[in-house]
Amino acid sequence: MILPCPEDFRSYTRYPLTITLVVLNVFIFLLIFSGAPNSISSAPLLQKEGLTLTGRLYYQYLQAIPADLLYEKPAWVHEVTSNNTEQLGILGAYALRDARYLATAETWPYKGDEVQINQWRTDIQQFRKKYQEQLLFRFGLSSYEKGVLSWVTYQFSHSNWIHLLSNLAFLALIGLAVEGLVGSGPLLFIYLVGGVAGGAGFLFSEAHGTVPMVGASASISALLAFYCVAETRTRIRYLFFASPMPGHYGPIYLPTLLIIPLFLVVDLANYWATPEGLGGGVAYAAHLGGSLLGVLVGLVYRWKSQAGPLYC
Repeated sequence: MILPCPEDFRSYTRYPLTITLVVLNVFIFLLIFSGAPNSISSAPLLQKEGLTLTGRLYYQYLQAIPADLLYEKPAWVHEVTSNNTEQLGILGAYALRDARYLATAETWPYKGDEVQINQWRTDIQQFRKKYQEQLLFRFGLSSYEKGVLSWVTYQFSHSNWIHLLSNLAFLALIGLAVEGLVGSGPLLFIYLVGGVAGGAGFLFSEAHGTVPMVGASASISALLAFYCVAETRTRIRYLFFASPMPGHYGPIYLPTLLIIPLFLVVDLANYWATPEGLGGGVAYAAHLGGSLLGVLVGLVYRWKSQAGPLYC
């Protein structure tokens, strides 16, 4: 593991906004999300049988609608067969993330066991209601709900402690660097506007998805990209950790632009490698949207300050 850490933590009083953002994220998580019950996890539709039936009915729906009439079907759907339980379960999970389908799911004229289908209609109504009551849905950003405040609230919302702490580690490290370089005001601007750009990238890639995005990672990606472009030093300090053995951890000075292959290129590769509609829980498109904003602001900063050429 290797992380950029240009600033000294012992001078933390120089970085009031970074500390405020970290504390605010922790406070919001403790106040709102910590210990919040996940009432939807036991929903019948999320069990194996429910996902398989949902996939079977969704398969009928996709076969009946011409792709050029409503929307293009995911490229991998043609590989699904109507009698493969595992494939139908995956297709069922995709169906529950498709806002276009959920809008008309109960009224579609399916073929099959009428008693089973009628029970499924009741289950999907209850699923949608419980889903919209989830805290992460209310505070997160998705195509299913795009309130103005959700563009900001999602940046301060996290799904669990691991998600929170991993983001805050990056926020603390890169936030100190950006605030030390340009000050508190620009840091706040990049954090918030980078988060908005990340949200736009997410909605562009998940135009009809129902799963909400939460977390500060798009904002952090914007800060990383900005610092990579705006910092003119040839090398900066990184922290590396390979093992607890002496000499296998500590600071090391490496090129500033190493941030690009370490983080930004990795996000791009993962985005291209993720099958449509079947993301692994990481919004890579949001990272890329935030990164693009960070690069643009960094270029403007360099132009305004008449900085020297980039080094690598």
